[in-house]
Amino acid sequence: MAGPNRIRGPQSSGMHAIDRLAAIAIRVDGRRLGIFPDGWGDRGLLDATPPLIGPDDPIPEIEIVWGRKEENRGYRVRRGSFTSPSSFDLPIETRAVPLEMIEPAAGTNRVVVLMPAWNDHGFETRRKMAHLLVARGVAAAMFDIPFYGARRIVPQPAQAIRTVSDFMLMGTGAIQEARALLAALRAERRVGVSGYSMGGNVAALVSATVPFSVATSVHAASYSPGPVYLDGILSRAIRWEALGGKEASAELRERLSAVSVLALPVLDHHRAATMVSATRDGFVPSWASEALHRHWPGCELEWIEAGHATLINRHAEALADAIVRAFERTEAGAGSS
Repeated sequence: MAGPNRIRGPQSSGMHAIDRLAAIAIRVDGRRLGIFPDGWGDRGLLDATPPLIGPDDPIPEIEIVWGRKEENRGYRVRRGSFTSPSSFDLPIETRAVPLEMIEPAAGTNRVVVLMPAWNDHGFETRRKMAHLLVARGVAAAMFDIPFYGARRIVPQPAQAIRTVSDFMLMGTGAIQEARALLAALRAERRVGVSGYSMGGNVAALVSATVPFSVATSVHAASYSPGPVYLDGILSRAIRWEALGGKEASAELRERLSAVSVLALPVLDHHRAATMVSATRDGFVPSWASEALHRHWPGCELEWIEAGHATLINRHAEALADAIVRAFERTEAGAGSS
């Protein structure tokens, strides 16, 4: 049921003040915060990377090596790792995938894979959501995607993703790794996938590329990275000079927009998906969230009066509730397969 901060549609009085401040900071300090500072990267790799994986593509098997459980009051933590099944040769520093699972001490038959947002290195930010989920009887599994967290290949505080080809390699690797992890976890539990911002977009892509039922809840998510990087605040942080000038925007849009949930088939479990978006988001255009919602008939979209930063910082409980609803809707048969 709608609460005091929730409204039916994306009515808005403009960009949220905090998002506006972020836009100013990006404009003032764009050199340090710049996106794609080393340009296009490996053009051959860009041309060879398939824009999409489909649900008919085989899911590779992975072997998760778990360490000892860490028991705490009300919850337990399990840490492990697996070798990336990416079909592309990742740098050697990125091939080992750290994994962490937080689950209720009493156990649960539900586990959701939480994907990271842009520049969300390690598990600290996602642990906050994991603990909200544990209180709701859902386990959360988190892993570092290529070039992130323990898989960085550049020192702090430099931007981990230096080129467009690294961005595409990261995205392709993250999808393949999440598909494999979901398949492995599915042997014992009901599985879900979720994420915020970039993590929400990747979670939606993952959901559209698995042939089995997966509870899907995406937050502040676009159907593709294209609108986020070219139509939102982040467009001001792109190092256009490294890409050959602003005239490169057409090619960049074409390459990023080719990675689109709209190009993938609608699966049965998408009828049970949930979405949460902010009405005053300066980073993710509202129309990009609405396009994803329209593509998944039956999907639930909830709008909350907030900006990009305040949605996750002040309304995390609502995001956790949406993940639980995705499991409930899936289990009720809205998206069984």
